[in-house]
Amino acid sequence: MMDVHHTIGEILRTIRYSSYQDDLRGLKHDLMMFDIPDWYYLNLEHSQADHLPPEKEDLLLRFFALDPAILPQLRTAPDLQQAVNDAMLTLLDKHAWQFRRLQLPWPDSAQVAQHFDSPQNPDPDAKFRYADLLRFLRVTILKKPVVTLADYFDLPPLIYWQMETAQKPLTADMVAWLKEVLNTDDLRQYTHADDLMTAVDQAHDGGFVMDL
Repeated sequence: MMDVHHTIGEILRTIRYSSYQDDLRGLKHDLMMFDIPDWYYLNLEHSQADHLPPEKEDLLLRFFALDPAILPQLRTAPDLQQAVNDAMLTLLDKHAWQFRRLQLPWPDSAQVAQHFDSPQNPDPDAKFRYADLLRFLRVTILKKPVVTLADYFDLPPLIYWQMETAQKPLTADMVAWLKEVLNTDDLRQYTHADDLMTAVDQAHDGGFVMDL
């Protein structure tokens, strides 16, 4: 029995058809978002090459939101279309789980935090802790769920939530992030404020806007 070996062109055509079918207009629009010239990509669909430089293979697979690690499996799949379909189903399951994670309710971190003494900035004169600043930015300014900030800081959601509830200290990078987004070298400007929203408005002339 001969070994199956699909070219990069076959693989890209099969993935593209599974994702876009004949919607070349949508494909070209999305390629532009990745800064991939459409003529370059379409030429690759006719390539008889077995491999591309690793960085190009990585970019193209990620363009289709697929893990580049599956490429060796696709190259030798007895049924390429079925292998791509399976990869797409796995991708849909992953997206469904990520969407569900965003919808999962978390206990009110402000209430939970009241039961813990902060492991950071134990200044008795401080009205707010670093955890309070973090929660304020997430809830009041960014209006993002716990999972979004956890992903931003590359932390498991539970670990991030424990930091926001003052059960764990913030990392040095997170403290630096607080200083950066609040535009200060001294967080006491906020930890000693009477009201965080007022302090932010005063420090930014009422025009504080941020996003991740």
